[in-house]
Amino acid sequence: MRIIYFLIVISVILTIGIGNAFAQTNDDPEKMFNLAKEHFVNGEYKEAITIYDNILEIAPNNISTLKMKGIAQSNLDQHTSSLKQFFKVLQYKPNDVVSLTGMGVGFGNLGEYQESIAYFEKASKEKPDSTVINNYKKFINSVISKYPYTPTEKPVNLEQKQITSIPEWIRPIAKWWSEGNIEDVEFNSALMYLIDNKIIEIPSVEVLNQSDEKIPQWVKNTAGWWADKQIDDNAFVSGIQHLIENGIITVNVEKKSQKSQEEIDHEFYLFEKYLRDISNNISKEKRYIEYPNPSQDVIKKFLRDYIKWNFEEEVKKASEKFPDPTYQIEDGTYIIHYKVFVNDQPSGLPLDHVSTLENSFAFWKKQELSTDNQSAKIEFDITNLKHEANVWVTWVVRDIGDGVLGHAHLGKGVVEVTLGDYNCDGSFQLYDVNSVETIMTHELGHSIGLKHVSEKNNIMYPSFTPSYAYCLLS
Repeated sequence: MRIIYFLIVISVILTIGIGNAFAQTNDDPEKMFNLAKEHFVNGEYKEAITIYDNILEIAPNNISTLKMKGIAQSNLDQHTSSLKQFFKVLQYKPNDVVSLTGMGVGFGNLGEYQESIAYFEKASKEKPDSTVINNYKKFINSVISKYPYTPTEKPVNLEQKQITSIPEWIRPIAKWWSEGNIEDVEFNSALMYLIDNKIIEIPSVEVLNQSDEKIPQWVKNTAGWWADKQIDDNAFVSGIQHLIENGIITVNVEKKSQKSQEEIDHEFYLFEKYLRDISNNISKEKRYIEYPNPSQDVIKKFLRDYIKWNFEEEVKKASEKFPDPTYQIEDGTYIIHYKVFVNDQPSGLPLDHVSTLENSFAFWKKQELSTDNQSAKIEFDITNLKHEANVWVTWVVRDIGDGVLGHAHLGKGVVEVTLGDYNCDGSFQLYDVNSVETIMTHELGHSIGLKHVSEKNNIMYPSFTPSYAYCLLS
């Protein structure tokens, strides 16, 4: 008996939607920003930066423009210039996740890995579940362990400020508050003392609106532990900062001391000096630098070795020329055996997608399928002999079609899974592991004979929006 879906030889693709184009006009800053964004998403970073500079002449501290300019400069490998933009943002918005991450990337690109990981840690506290931030942290930590170096000394006024000693009379108030013996409003009086005396710093743009959220018990526990001298002042202050910055406790903003423009300018001057010192050290030390975003390295090596891969010729190979999978019937169930040839991953790829494929195999092995109105189960075996494979799996970074994430012959044949695209910021960016696994599982479904379905939650739904492994705008 021949299994029907083995005979189907059409190709099936998975697609991603592309957004609309922006209006091309520069009558005002907002329209100028949209025009710059159009250049940006096309990878025309120099043109975008020119417009960003024009906007910043009108609004020098515009946060969105500074961030986008910083990312554009980072993509052009102008890392010191990029760091300056992100630093300016953080002077006004210290908890901005994109800028904190951008600082980590920038310092990583300069080989200043200790400073890099410090910013990634700050970004991670703001967004602990971010795949991008966690990928960067993993990469930087691995580099630090492999390549010891002497960090560049920072100007004293740029070092993170240590809090001054909290007066002892605050301890009993914190203890009473932690035990629920005084109200929040009474505890606020003690907070105002700490704020007015700059023991607790509140970012100028991070005084948030009042929240209805209850004070987390962990904050009160922290206050109690501090009162009992079980933890230090910094740990206590961190809990209070969380309440203030998230609007759970409101304070009188007018009483808060803000940095003067002179202080901001001096801080920026010191940061520029710090960057110059780093550049000098790089030259003197001949420091080895491993760049934290490997996406560009992967695409360059892939294009260099493009002829070796010869993907187009493989894809042209008709699927009927592949051998049919074998099968046997056990207790009325078809057990279908596929032999799979797995191509090498592109050079420089930092993410292990072989395990991704194993997860895709495991997914389909668990599924209850049917053929000829009888139940069927799928088994996969890896083979090193390409000619005996029913399915040839490969990961590619080439353009296989506008918005196309993968390609597969139906029933048997070639399976291609893209590892990244140019849709995040106009430069090639790798997808994260989960996205690649989703694409692979979908395309492998086609290779065992399954077509697209209309249910959005089904793995065989024809559209999917991937996430990125390193792109700052993801």
